[in-house]
Amino acid sequence: MIKIEKLKKEDIQFVVDIEERHLEETLGYEMLQAELHNKYAYFYVAKDNNLVIGYIGAWIIEGVTDMINFVVDQKYQHQGIGQLLMKQIIEDSISNNSKEILLEVREQNIQAIKFYTLQGFKQITVRKEYYKNGDNALILRKELS
Repeated sequence: MIKIEKLKKEDIQFVVDIEERHLEETLGYEMLQAELHNKYAYFYVAKDNNLVIGYIGAWIIEGVTDMINFVVDQKYQHQGIGQLLMKQIIEDSISNNSKEILLEVREQNIQAIKFYTLQGFKQITVRKEYYKNGDNALILRKELS
């Protein structure tokens, strides 16, 4: 059974491992631990029988939700887990009077771009050479009503 829970200290190393495997970069243990005490941070994990299989993190500040990272372990993709995590952030955004959700995604990450488009995100700009390896980032926005 899949559960969505707030990020806890004991989940952080699993999140770092998933980031390294799937995103090629990680926010790092220290930053994720600091987010546990950030009143603007909304970080959640998806668990399958207590195994962390994905996570999402965002900051909600002054009417804007800035999605920081979002990943689902590859063997659990296409099972609705990403939608559950996104739904949680959308609910938090609406309850905190956020007007929009913004995120960056690698221009080459076609699978993620398709997912975000299905969730109602639209491209608003491109940040050239945004990532450490020189990849461009597409900036996407979802307006909330």
